[in-house]
Amino acid sequence: MSEENPKAGVVSSSSHQKRHTHWQLLLQVVFTVGILLWLLHGTHWQTLARRFAELRPFWFLAAVLSYAANLSVSAIRWRIILLAMERSAPMLWLLRLNWVGAYFNQVLPGSVSGDVVRAWYTRHQTHSMPLALAAVFGDRFMGLGALVAIAAVAFLLDGARTGLLPQMGWTIGMLVFAYILIVFLILTPWLNFLEKVAGRLGEKLHDIRLGMGALLRHRLILVGTILLSFVVQFFSILTFWLLAHALGEAPGAVAVWVVWPVVSLFLALPISFAGWGLREGLMVFYLSYLHMGHDQALALSLLLGFTVVLTSLPGALLWIGLHRHHQAPPNLKTPPASR
Repeated sequence: MSEENPKAGVVSSSSHQKRHTHWQLLLQVVFTVGILLWLLHGTHWQTLARRFAELRPFWFLAAVLSYAANLSVSAIRWRIILLAMERSAPMLWLLRLNWVGAYFNQVLPGSVSGDVVRAWYTRHQTHSMPLALAAVFGDRFMGLGALVAIAAVAFLLDGARTGLLPQMGWTIGMLVFAYILIVFLILTPWLNFLEKVAGRLGEKLHDIRLGMGALLRHRLILVGTILLSFVVQFFSILTFWLLAHALGEAPGAVAVWVVWPVVSLFLALPISFAGWGLREGLMVFYLSYLHMGHDQALALSLLLGFTVVLTSLPGALLWIGLHRHHQAPPNLKTPPASR
């Protein structure tokens, strides 16, 4: 009887993962290019070029600063989440990693590539890669929750005008339901059985749920992260509003408080490259029902994407030499006992 070769299994698994990543990247690029070509086909190029040529510098600079504030405040939220897990990392280290993560979210496939990078560089502070992922996941998850709440409340408060948006009520309802379901799955003990039978994957799932559960059960820290999440999303919405004014547009309350939060939520889906194409398609679709022309909506969406890329570029410089400091100020707290 021949013996199994464990190295062959590892190589096969690694090769399979690489092929999966390549196919995912290809599909994202095809989707992004296809949507952009379809949108640009119906675009009046002279009108689009004129809008960018008449860009108001003051409003654009204010939007860049607003997005920079978004990244800065979210680093504070990330540190508070780490404290809930009885872990710690220097504020400047997390701020640097936040910019690095924002940069990699723009240049790597998938919608959370930068989040994985952030977790990788904080694994020494958490003494566990799954706990590092849990902290980053918690940071992202709290931000998405604030967006869901903003869109839902704004939809309920301005029902007359939001009625212009097709199926928006159903869309927001499904987003609220999905978010509550995820919270339930994190807190419920029903998944313990899955953790026990899933082997090493189950151990990682256990650590992630443990970290997220610590956050959701720590009332004081939870309130702080919720408040900071609304501040972070305020800067996201402010960036949208400022860029619209940079193009000479004056979007209504529904566009600012409903459409943009909903579009931002859909950008978390890993179906386009760094959100390009998906953002433009949704913006053109929804804003057309709010009496904004195709060229206007497309120009605004492209400017949003360009602003995110431009503001995230310092992350590339901050990443240089980061591997030499990946054990940046160690966590002084005692690591948890191994199970």
